[in-house]
Amino acid sequence: MQIFHSFAELGCLDRPVHWAIGFFDGVHRGHVRVMHSADTPDALRGVITFARHPLALLHPSTQPLLITPWSVYKAQLIAELGGADVLLILPFNNQLAALTPEQFLDTLGEACHVTGVSVGENWRFGAGGIGNAEKLRQEGTKRGWHIRICPLEHHLGSPVCSQRIRTALAGGDLSLAAALLGHPFVIAGHVEHGQHLARRLGFPTANITIRPHSALPPAGVYAVRAHVGNTELQGIANLGLRPSIIEQRKLPRLEVHFPHWQGDLYNCSLAVQLCRFIRPERQFPSLDALQSQVLDDISSLDSQAIMPILPTSSSEN
Repeated sequence: MQIFHSFAELGCLDRPVHWAIGFFDGVHRGHVRVMHSADTPDALRGVITFARHPLALLHPSTQPLLITPWSVYKAQLIAELGGADVLLILPFNNQLAALTPEQFLDTLGEACHVTGVSVGENWRFGAGGIGNAEKLRQEGTKRGWHIRICPLEHHLGSPVCSQRIRTALAGGDLSLAAALLGHPFVIAGHVEHGQHLARRLGFPTANITIRPHSALPPAGVYAVRAHVGNTELQGIANLGLRPSIIEQRKLPRLEVHFPHWQGDLYNCSLAVQLCRFIRPERQFPSLDALQSQVLDDISSLDSQAIMPILPTSSSEN
């Protein structure tokens, strides 16, 4: 998949493109449906998204927490689930926000050969959000584009949407989140160096700092799964602020321990699936008490298999 970050870069494309457009936070089932509809014969399947949520610029106090805050992992999902050939990640800035619906479409059409555009039925675009799906249909028809307006996906009688997934995560319902997403919920990022305290306690961890404005389940200890190369690993992870550890600056992070694996993951990218909640995060009176609890947590992995949380098939669409 080719990745671009401006309209100007699209001039190198030597084939027409059918674009799916949206913010696509979480790359959930409804988003994938829109991407798959971008299938004009002999055209590339393209996806246009934005480097930050539009509300982060327009109304910062109302910007939502993000299910896929790391653009690298979001791009990976778009490639794997959406089947995109081309990904355009636009910076949502004042210049872009000021474009009228017509100006936005003109800019896209001047940048490359467009054969079609696909969006969800609730998509809004243009300055002030004055453009909607019907406006796109009218303007696209004038330009000779194939326009596809995709109906919303439903699950258990309600539309699948990113906000519903955020609510499920906040309530700790990982199964519902996976059903709405169409894939397991993952926390992804670069493995960073920490204080190496866990290693001294006998439990080396891969540490991922949580990105700002991330949608998360409750803090606590989870059974997790991840892949390192072609190897699937099972382990435990603490999500939260590590209240038992003295630090000058507390940042939420995910600390993952794989009991049956040895290796160096520093500076690697890791996508960790949270499979099962084990216990809440809490403060321990001593490091010995913390060490004892971690041993109990690891024992729980041996006594109860870590099954992947897979999406259910209950859907009205």
